[in-house]
Parts: sequence; structure tokens; C-alpha cells
Amino acid sequence: FYRILAPQMVRYAIPSFGNNWLVMIKATAIVSVIGLDDLVRKAAYASGATRKPFTFYIAVALIYLVFTTVSSYLLAWLERRYSLGQRRA
Repeated sequence: FYRILAPQMVRYAIPSFGNNWLVMIKATAIVSVIGLDDLVRKAAYASGATRKPFTFYIAVALIYLVFTTVSSYLLAWLERRYSLGQRRA
């Protein structure tokens, strides 16, 4: 099962899993696990103290962008890894 069937099934499951993962990161409760709410709140406090809001909000946006970019690259790598030897239609 693990050497023959699972790799064939994973090949079809990864694109939909990747899509759902990115949607969850961008829109749902997994953002709270990452701590985006805490990052934004701390950026609001820091911008209130220094009167430079764009510096802190851009830093938060870059951190969030890193999470989504790394996830996208990892999922693309997994798709390539499990599609070895398959013809593209």
C-alpha cells in the first residue's frame, strides 16, 4: 500500500490539499495559530507609540507573505515530487 497505492493517491490529493491550505492560511482560524492577530495588534501598539504605522504594518505584511510563499513553494515541490514519471495532459 505505502509503496504503490499511496503515492498514486497522493499525486491527486496534493493540488486540492494545497488549495485548501492556502485558503485556510489566508482566511480562517489557522491565521490565529500563526499569530497574525498578535502581530497586527503589536504593530498597532508600536505604530501608536512611534507615529510610524507603515513601517510596522509593512513588516507584518512581509512576515505573512513569507508564510504564504513558503507554503506555495513547498506544495509545488510536493506536486512535482509525486508526479515524477507522469505525462502531463
